Parts: sequence; structure tokens; C-alpha cells
Amino acid sequence: MLSVLDGRPPVIFDDGEQTRDFTFVKDVVDANILAAESDVTGVYNIGRGERISVNRLAEFVIKLVGNSVEPVHKEPRPGDIKHSLADISRARQFGYNPKYNLEEGLRETMSVMRGVRRVMKGD
Repeated sequence: MLSVLDGRPPVIFDDGEQTRDFTFVKDVVDANILAAESDVTGVYNIGRGERISVNRLAEFVIKLVGNSVEPVHKEPRPGDIKHSLADISRARQFGYNPKYNLEEGLRETMSVMRGVRRVMKGD
């Protein structure tokens, strides 16, 4: 995201069709609070429970920044998995339900990053 804010293209390893379960940090914080306040024990996956391609993520970021950079694709990294999706069904037992979709989370993250940049530049 920082590279796109700086006018540089995002780098995508592989073809960008690999998928991830991108989760906004506020949803992760909510999940931790809910778990801490409950009597559950064990291991729980926290995510959105939905796959988004890395290409789609890049499209969202470029759109939010409002510039016309194109992603640069590089060779796949050894060991990267093609698809990742969190099974959040157990986390729902203690009331976890993600509130932010990808675009909402990116929009809020972008707003914070722009504010930090202004402060660092002295604007």
C-alpha cells in the first residue's frame, strides 16, 4: 500500500490469482476481546472466511489511492501457498462475526496511513 501511495506499482509475486483471507485488524482485535471475555479454550482461526485474490487486493488499493499504476508481477516465491482461507466456524462459538469487508478495511487503513504521512512531513 505504501508503494502505491508513493506512486510506485505494487509488486505481486506469481500471477496474482493466489487467494488469501484478508482480515481487518479491528476484526482481529474484536475477536481477541470476545475470546478473552468468554470461557472458550483452544485454537481458533480468525479471518473473514472469504477468499480474495492478490490481484483484486491490488485493484482495490490502486482505486483507493486514485493513481494509474499497474502491478508488477515477479516470479513466485518458494514455499508460497496458492490459496488460504480461514475456517472461522469455531470462532463464531464465542460470538465472532467479522464486521469489515476488504474495501472498508483498506479505506480506513489508507486514511490512517495518509494522516501519518502528513504528520511525518509536517503538513
